[in-house]
Amino acid sequence: MRKMRSVLLAVVGLLVIASMVMAAAGPNPGSGSTDVRFMNISNNAAVVTIDYYNPSGTIERTRNANVPSKGAYDFLAADSGLGDGWNGSGVISSDQEGASVATIHWTGGQSADQTTAAAYNGVPEGATTLYCPSLAARNNIQKSLISVQNADTGSADVKLEFFDRNGNAWNGNPVTASIPEGASKVWDLTDLNLPITDPPRDGWLGSVKITSTNGKKLAAVVIMLWRDFSQGYNCVSSGDTELVFPRIKRRYIANKWAEDGGNIIQNLGNQTANITVTFVDRQGNTVYSFNDTIAPNAAKGYHTRFCSNYPSGLCNRTSPNHTGPVFSALGDNFVGALRVKSNNGQPLAAVYLARAFAAAGVDTPRASMYVAEGTSTGSTNVFYPAVYRIKAGSNWAQWVGVFVQNVSSSTANVTVKWYDKNGNKVYEFTDSIPAGTGHGYNTRFCADIPAAHCSKTSPEHSGPLYNALGTNFQGSVEVVSDVPVAGVVDMFYPDQQAAYNAYKK
Repeated sequence: MRKMRSVLLAVVGLLVIASMVMAAAGPNPGSGSTDVRFMNISNNAAVVTIDYYNPSGTIERTRNANVPSKGAYDFLAADSGLGDGWNGSGVISSDQEGASVATIHWTGGQSADQTTAAAYNGVPEGATTLYCPSLAARNNIQKSLISVQNADTGSADVKLEFFDRNGNAWNGNPVTASIPEGASKVWDLTDLNLPITDPPRDGWLGSVKITSTNGKKLAAVVIMLWRDFSQGYNCVSSGDTELVFPRIKRRYIANKWAEDGGNIIQNLGNQTANITVTFVDRQGNTVYSFNDTIAPNAAKGYHTRFCSNYPSGLCNRTSPNHTGPVFSALGDNFVGALRVKSNNGQPLAAVYLARAFAAAGVDTPRASMYVAEGTSTGSTNVFYPAVYRIKAGSNWAQWVGVFVQNVSSSTANVTVKWYDKNGNKVYEFTDSIPAGTGHGYNTRFCADIPAAHCSKTSPEHSGPLYNALGTNFQGSVEVVSDVPVAGVVDMFYPDQQAAYNAYKK
């Protein structure tokens, strides 16, 4: 049976995260629970099992499900049979190929509405080396929790090596641990006494390299906590010389910020990386491009609102909004994608944080985080396990943006198939995506959905696709393309946001 390793961090009560946050420096997301969605991407019915491991490596509960071809099943925390306050990890086993997504919801935290969310992918197999390119330890401002799971048999011996944004190794390296089979261990970075590297903002910013020293395979997830939002992402097993970011926005509407975001790009190589950063709109046009360098183990970020690490002359730190050639080129309503190429063969890894401001003029955003994809790992068959279009009466409860980026040098002709949880195909449409470009298909707003399938009426968008999905759609999406593509899903709630990377077959 195929095993999908899901580093659940905590399935019910989220006691590990909640108690560590309470005991150490904030931010504090409150308490929460983790639900897991499994999609059967094969052409046959699947028998699926989830085992819940405690930190000692003991299986405390097991649940089973039969999932039809292209169908999906939710392993909910509330149905796990585990008590409140339980924490641990999970392993999904299936006799057919599948994809999984874990979603954490917190309540009672520091955010304005006391709710936040995060999502991340289960991985089909682990790796002996993992890289997490963006970490923080800034007391009561921003911090990271790193969860490492033993995805192998027997005990795994692991070491963690930390580097700051300039590529300097921490003098406390390495941090070591032994993790039982199936179990996971969580590190709260504010407990490690990492040095302040980002004055005067009181904190450490950097990355970590995780290595299995006895050859056991590992999986790892980073949870990023801010005061107003929380996010998660999967650590990667290798870098790529060209990365793509399917969802990039800079929207400053009526003198108020609507959406912005920024990336963190790390050089995993042993030489300085010479990179080219290119912004592309949804028509395939290059909007702006520039060159920069990143030292070994170092990381740089390029934000759509703040100057961050743009080379000198491209951005001016004016107040209240930063200005300069790069922002002038993007304008105030940029929606597109990003490509980052290493011109001298040094491998790169990156994450992207997207922010959306729920109330005009109120600087308390929803946010989501995803991992940049390497162009060499694109696929012609991509799956999005957790896709929603749900209304509660007249109010929106949950919707998503399905993003597809063409990672090839020629036009992608894609077929987008929508399945309900029983595996029934309820709708499909075709689209053409220019080389290097990303298109977004939203279950509430038409975005790049072809006009024949969606109408931009007011106040609610409508059309054949939405009629087919209805207002309680809780299914999945498959994208079939004639050239390699990559994808991301943004999940939206009235007061929260989360993202995950699509599964590439």
